[in-house]
Amino acid sequence: MLDMQRALDLKALAATCPLTAGDYKTARYALPVADGAVSLELVAPQGTGHVDAGNEDVFLFVLDGLFSINGTGMTEGQGSKVSAGTAFDWSATPGTRLFAMGVTEAEKGEPGVVAIDPAAVMSPSNPPPAEYLTGPTPECQSAPAWRSCKGQFYGGTWSATPYYRKKVPYVHDEFMYLLEGCVSFVNEAGEKQTFKAGDAFLICRGASCSWESLEVVKKVYVIFRPTEL
Repeated sequence: MLDMQRALDLKALAATCPLTAGDYKTARYALPVADGAVSLELVAPQGTGHVDAGNEDVFLFVLDGLFSINGTGMTEGQGSKVSAGTAFDWSATPGTRLFAMGVTEAEKGEPGVVAIDPAAVMSPSNPPPAEYLTGPTPECQSAPAWRSCKGQFYGGTWSATPYYRKKVPYVHDEFMYLLEGCVSFVNEAGEKQTFKAGDAFLICRGASCSWESLEVVKKVYVIFRPTEL
């Protein structure tokens, strides 16, 4: 049984969980969630297929392999949001593994696919709250890619100078993919986990952990933060 109080190494999990390659819509391994407001899944698509328009905004991230949406390919380390109302044809090479994060979109919006650009120009953004920090306040920058589902579902890129944050409970589900640097987390059980550039991981609502980065960190992030807790 998965320990949802720790960060989940998604590449390692995709390599070991009971997941059989097949159709994009059914070759899935569902991760435990706090409620039905978000879906968190590992997907093992292989071959080709079609997906009808649905009512979810879905973020797809390639952990391994090559996945194409309407002829546009995504390779390892790339991610995009497929907006609600978007039908698409897909193809996937053998061995492809995806992480999928879906949230129902109640308001009708513009269909399409929104990619997160790791090279997007970033602007200064707010640092973590001062009461959570031990030591200097970091300088942070971000480049939001989208915000949807009444503002609860959003993603982009973010960077920060080194800092240490105390253990705090997560009130959101957050996917992270490190583009630069290294970060360590210590959870309530005292377990230390360290991730480096190229790692993809997930921290879910209810988990409590510290953050320690000794160098500049840059990441892709995707967050679901429900407005009603």
